[in-house]
Amino acid sequence: MTKIIHPIAGVITLLCITTFWLSTVGSELSGSTAAILAVKTSVPWGFLVLIPALAAAGGSGFSLANGGRGGLIGTKLKRMPFIAANGLLILIPAAFYLASKARAGEFDTGFYLVQALELMAGATNVTLLGLNMRDGFKLTGRLAGANSHDARLTGRDLVAESTVAFRFAKPAGFAYEAGQNVSLTLLGLSGSDARGFSRTLTLGSAPSDSELMIATRISGSAFKRALDKLPVGASVRIAGPKGEMTLHADASRPAVFLAGGIGITPFLAMSRQAAQAKLPHRITLFYANRQPKDAAFLSELQALENANPNFRLVATMTDPPGAGLSWAGETGHIDEEKVRRLVPDMRSPIYYLAGPPLMTSAMRDMLKKLGVAENEMRCEEFGGY
Repeated sequence: MTKIIHPIAGVITLLCITTFWLSTVGSELSGSTAAILAVKTSVPWGFLVLIPALAAAGGSGFSLANGGRGGLIGTKLKRMPFIAANGLLILIPAAFYLASKARAGEFDTGFYLVQALELMAGATNVTLLGLNMRDGFKLTGRLAGANSHDARLTGRDLVAESTVAFRFAKPAGFAYEAGQNVSLTLLGLSGSDARGFSRTLTLGSAPSDSELMIATRISGSAFKRALDKLPVGASVRIAGPKGEMTLHADASRPAVFLAGGIGITPFLAMSRQAAQAKLPHRITLFYANRQPKDAAFLSELQALENANPNFRLVATMTDPPGAGLSWAGETGHIDEEKVRRLVPDMRSPIYYLAGPPLMTSAMRDMLKKLGVAENEMRCEEFGGY
């Protein structure tokens, strides 16, 4: 519901302020005292719509950010105090003052000085709200096509059974937050795939890495088969970045990652970045697979645990190997017992969930039973097609 309220409230807020601003300019250009009086006495009534819409846009925006302060989310949140201050300290008092002066027929120097201030504050808010709307579209991927790049395949690595990591040269000027995703399109292909030759794939590389990396299980879809056969040196098109699966800024709150299978990719990116940037966040990663051979990047994650004292890996195998192979770690699914035992303060962290839809749904239900609020969870599903 919040994802619906936020854009609607933002559009209403932008339309209200734009209407007030254009009406003021139009009435002054008309030279009609009656028109100016009508506009100035009508604007305060418009606050009955504007103020709830502004509050809803701001409140839902902070809720959707869910503790995040990086990238476009952080930029949007930084604009909100200026928008609110302009409204509460300038636009609303100025509107009531101008309405009072207009009713009294006092179109003097004081009236026009305050009106000039009102117009400047209104133009500022229209600009800031427009930028927030643009960045919101980018986060949801609706403007992804406006930020597309061609990227050359530099190599591939088998990182688990039937799971391949693809490395691409990072295009000039391409920037992203650890955990975000891109739309990847294979170029110049013919054939049939019910979903076309584009997929949304999470970047497993950290922003400071020299290459971009995505990893996926190779299934029977035409897209996956074509990607697996892509020759080194071939180009793909990536659009984005987008997505809100990024590490929150408040390092006083721990992060708990719950990953299943190839859902590890956003957490790999965030774990890499945390180690490289020496972030103070305390991170616990629960990572479930059937067997060690299915666990992509397991050895790298174990190395990250050794290198970063704030990072803890809890790898668990649901179908541990037999006598021929050994596994000394946790076994079974990620469940209430493991989370209660390994997360000391259940309600302090922000929880991140990624994996197949059934797994993320089960994790969400488990966390709710443990008393974790919905707005303390971030979720990304990996369908595997």
